[in-house]
Amino acid sequence: MCGRFITTGTWAEYRQYMNILPPEVDTRNGPQPNYNTAPTSELEIVTSHDGEIDIEAVRWGLMPHWAKDTKVRAMINARGETVAEKPFFRTAFEYGRCLIPATGYYEWRTENKVKQPYLIHLPGDAPTFEPYAMAGIMSYNKILGTRTFAIVTLAADQSVADIHNRMPVILNSDALAAWVNSDTSKDDALELLQENRGADLVYYPVSKDVGSVKNKGPELIEKASNSEK
Repeated sequence: MCGRFITTGTWAEYRQYMNILPPEVDTRNGPQPNYNTAPTSELEIVTSHDGEIDIEAVRWGLMPHWAKDTKVRAMINARGETVAEKPFFRTAFEYGRCLIPATGYYEWRTENKVKQPYLIHLPGDAPTFEPYAMAGIMSYNKILGTRTFAIVTLAADQSVADIHNRMPVILNSDALAAWVNSDTSKDDALELLQENRGADLVYYPVSKDVGSVKNKGPELIEKASNSEK
């Protein structure tokens, strides 16, 4: 799964990876650096409507379009293996595919009966890791007046499988346009999930302070030890 991540890049830096973004985003403020993005956060994500690429503020934790109240549990992740079939996700998968900008994400591994957090990222030195885009799905619920999203995950690549058995789908840059295009068929969109950069991921241990959502500062991405894969 993916339950925490970081966004430390500018829109100009994200556009170097997400070449579907128009050049004018280079002058756009934000996104605000966040070293401990948690569920229920409202984030600027990349969406597409009638072929037009847009940046919208959307809350993390998908509520399906048919939910009548908040008793329905919001879901932060959607399994790529079943996202096109599950009633909870399938409409969002078909009509609301989106991109979540990020520069790294956290996972925890139990070591000596203690949960040790790790920051997983593409190659690069902190804090300027290579920006990327996670595959997401978005839902608009008219009843609740909400726009929400979930991050699509797959079984972890060998590069990070010893940290966690799932990982967010980090789409290759040449797959982004087709992913957000509503004309892309469900079968083709599922194929795009295999176009990801899991094999490129690396990681290192960080402070256990990341476990509290109250902590959001840049010190969270400092190495906790000299051991790094």
